Amino acid sequence: MDRIQKELSNYKAAAVQFNPVLGDLENNRRRMTDMLIEAAEQGAKLIVFPEMASSGYVWEDRKEISPYVETIPGPTTDAVLAVASKHQCYVVIGLPEVDPGTGAYYNSAVLVGPEGIVGSYRKTHLFAADPRWAREGNDGVQVFETKIGRIALLICMDAMYFEPSRIAALQRADIIAFPTNWVGASNNPPSKTWCLRAKENGLFWIASNRSDTERGAQFTGGSAIIDQNGDVQHSLLSGEGIVYGEISLDRQVRRSLLDTRKTEAYQELLLQPYLWKEGETWVINEPLPYEIVVCPLSQTKLNDKLLLELRSILDQTKSHLFTKNRLYVLPELELPNDSASSTDELAVVVIQLQQLAAVYDGYIAFSQGNSLKIESFLIGAEGIVGSYEQVQGDASGSKKSINMKGFRTFELPFGRVGLLTEKDAELPESYRVLAKQGADIIAISGAFHTSETLWMKRIWAFENDAVLACATLSGSLLFLHRQVNLESGLEASPLLQKFDPEMTAAARSRTFMRRSKTHLYDLLV
Repeated sequence: MDRIQKELSNYKAAAVQFNPVLGDLENNRRRMTDMLIEAAEQGAKLIVFPEMASSGYVWEDRKEISPYVETIPGPTTDAVLAVASKHQCYVVIGLPEVDPGTGAYYNSAVLVGPEGIVGSYRKTHLFAADPRWAREGNDGVQVFETKIGRIALLICMDAMYFEPSRIAALQRADIIAFPTNWVGASNNPPSKTWCLRAKENGLFWIASNRSDTERGAQFTGGSAIIDQNGDVQHSLLSGEGIVYGEISLDRQVRRSLLDTRKTEAYQELLLQPYLWKEGETWVINEPLPYEIVVCPLSQTKLNDKLLLELRSILDQTKSHLFTKNRLYVLPELELPNDSASSTDELAVVVIQLQQLAAVYDGYIAFSQGNSLKIESFLIGAEGIVGSYEQVQGDASGSKKSINMKGFRTFELPFGRVGLLTEKDAELPESYRVLAKQGADIIAISGAFHTSETLWMKRIWAFENDAVLACATLSGSLLFLHRQVNLESGLEASPLLQKFDPEMTAAARSRTFMRRSKTHLYDLLV
C-alpha cells in the first residue's frame, strides 16, 4: 500500500459545479454522468459533486421528498460506477438516503471507487431545510483508505464547526471531499470558512457547490480546489462547470499542525452548557454596556518609555469613552530581564498597570513572555483578577508549554473575559473551550505574527459567539459577528468600540454552541 500511495500522491482532482433540477432524478443523473465522463477524460482521479445533487435540496417534509430518496448502493451509485471503473477514478456525490432497515432519511454523501462503494457519510450538522425531512447522522466522521490517499466526507453545514474536519485530520485524512449547497445573497468566491478548515488541518479541501436558485434559496457557487495552506488553486464563481486542481500530498503539514495540540486541556469541548438558557439554575447579571480599547504599542520592552506611550494612548481615548465598564487589551510585553527569576520585576509591572487601571476606570489584559514561558494577565484597580499560562506549545520545542492547568475565563462586572496568548490563538480548540466556559469576550495579547491570520481569528470568533479583541505589534483587531470589524496595522491608532446589550444579544444566545454535536467529538480529547 505504501508503494501505491507514493505513486498516486500527485494527481488531478475536480470539483463539479452542478445545478440539479428539483425532483428530476433521471435527468439529473444523466447530466451528472456526462460531466463525470468529461472530468474523468481530463484525467481527474477524484471528482466531487454537490450536496443533494441527485434530487435538489429545498424540500418541505418527509412526504414530499419520499419519492426521491434512495438506498446506498442504489440508482445514483449505479449510474457513476461504470465511469469510475472504466477511468479508475473516485467519485463523491450527495443524495437523499433512506435506510432500508429503519426507514429513516439522511442527507448523505457517498464515495464510489473503481471497485464499487468505498464508504458513505450522513450529515451531522443540519441546516435550515434539512430537519424537515432528514435525521442527523450519528456515525461520526470516517476516513476512507484509497489508492489516492485517505479521504473524508463532510457536507455543507459541517464546515461551520471546526470539530468534524479536525476529527478527520486526527484520523490522518489527506483530503476532505465537500459536497455543499452553500447559500448567500449572490454568487461569491470560495468561502473563507472552507479555506480555514483546510489551513487549520493541513489537508486538501474539494468543495463542490451549486450556483443557481431553488425555491428562493440562492446558492453561492465558488466551487474550488483548496490546498493544504488554505489557498484556492482554482474556482468557479457562477454557472455550471468543472474546476480542476492538483493534489500533491505532504502529510508533514498536517502532522506539524496537530503536534501543538494539548488534549489534556480540551475536556470542555465535550460539554454542552447552552442547551438551556442561562439563569435557570443560578442568578446571572443583567447585561451592561461596555467599551473595549485595543492599544497598539511601538515596542515590547516594559520600561518607562513604554509606560509613557501607554499612558498617552489611554489619555487619547479617554474622551471617546462613556461608560465605566472598560477593557484595555495590550500586546505581549517583555520584562527588562529575560530570566526565570523575574518575579519581582513582574510584581512591579502589575502595580504600575493596576494604577493605570484605577486612573482610567477599566481592566487591562496583557501577556508577558520570556524564553521559558508566556503568561496572560487580567488586571484591575484591585490587582490581578486572574492569569493563565500558555497551554499549547510550538511543535519545534520553542517556548513549549508544560502547563496543564488549561484555559481560563474571568468574570467582570460587565461580562466574562477569556484570555489567549498568541500561540494559543492559533488553534480553534482554544476559542471553543473559552466559549464553553462562557466567555463573552476573548482577549488575545500577542507579539509579531498575528497580522497574517486575522481573517482566521474573525471566523473563530464568529463560530464561538464572542467579541474578539486582539492586540499585537503587527496587527490588531476588534470584531463582533457582522456588526463590528475594526482592524489596524503597524503604528495605528487605538481601536475602540462601545458594545450595547442589543449589539451582543445574538452572541449571548450562543446559537452555534447550541447546535454542536458534542456526543460525536470524543476523538478531540
